[in-house]
Amino acid sequence: MIRGLLFAAVAAFALAPAALAAYPLFIFSHMLVFAIACLALNLLYGTAGSLSLGHATFFGVAAYAGAFLYRFTDFDTFELYFLFGVATSTVFAAAIGFLCVRTTRIHFAILTLALSMVAYSLVINGAVFRLFGGLGWALYLLGEGSMYLPPLPMLGMRFAGTEFIPVLYYVIVAAFLATMFVLFRIDRSPFGQALKAIRENETRAAFIGIPVVQYRWRAFALSGFFMGIAGALYGELARQITPEQLHWVFSAKLVLATVLGGTRVFFGPVIGAFAFVLLDEIAGQWPVGRNIAFGVLIIMVVLALPRGIAGGLSDWVAWRKNS
Repeated sequence: MIRGLLFAAVAAFALAPAALAAYPLFIFSHMLVFAIACLALNLLYGTAGSLSLGHATFFGVAAYAGAFLYRFTDFDTFELYFLFGVATSTVFAAAIGFLCVRTTRIHFAILTLALSMVAYSLVINGAVFRLFGGLGWALYLLGEGSMYLPPLPMLGMRFAGTEFIPVLYYVIVAAFLATMFVLFRIDRSPFGQALKAIRENETRAAFIGIPVVQYRWRAFALSGFFMGIAGALYGELARQITPEQLHWVFSAKLVLATVLGGTRVFFGPVIGAFAFVLLDEIAGQWPVGRNIAFGVLIIMVVLALPRGIAGGLSDWVAWRKNS
């Protein structure tokens, strides 16, 4: 059965550009990118037990760093944009994580939130753009902190607008599958088991010899790395990078989607990401009161499945086996 599901999933991924129109393919790509971000967050939250309220920072930093590289240098390839964005996000996460992991869990959440708003403020007031002189300040005034990205060449080839999204889609699928594979291996590794021990009882984990601070820091940096992958991909998918991608509200959406899917089941964040984007699209059918409609849909799902969608599915499967 599992092999059949895997084969069906691979076939669906491969055939999606041929089967879907442009906008549904964009939404499906958005779901995959959002799933990468939720998996990255859940490495820190669901596995290590540390709730970050500012993880959107690394999502936005990756996109902005790559965009600055494109705008202010002669580099204009997707590969360099992507690698530079992910590298910057990882370094940024390692630096912030070094400060945050030494605090208690509640202070960890508050500190990540505060630092994320510092990063947001540096973009929204133009301080980051001023580092690039008059041209940078002009770019800030033009977009009020937002930046536009054209379809960047991939592997030396430039694709037209109608061709670009299907090509980028396959890059997103490859990144999604690689993220799933690596994080699944981490989840089952001794390092992943140590993180779960820290989540359950930090004091006991320290007593049995687990270097709690060091492991939490590693988890934070790894989470920032994969969040950077999601941010860099989304910057090129949406072709517009905005300060809202750094804001705590976006971090809250990531947390909400992750919890919606289920934090204690590995595939939960993926299910939650897909459900969150789908519910957002459904709520978008109401031009007036969209946020109210979206909130009602989320409440209905949470009340029906208190352990998340994946947790509810696990309970149903267990019930079917015992009945």
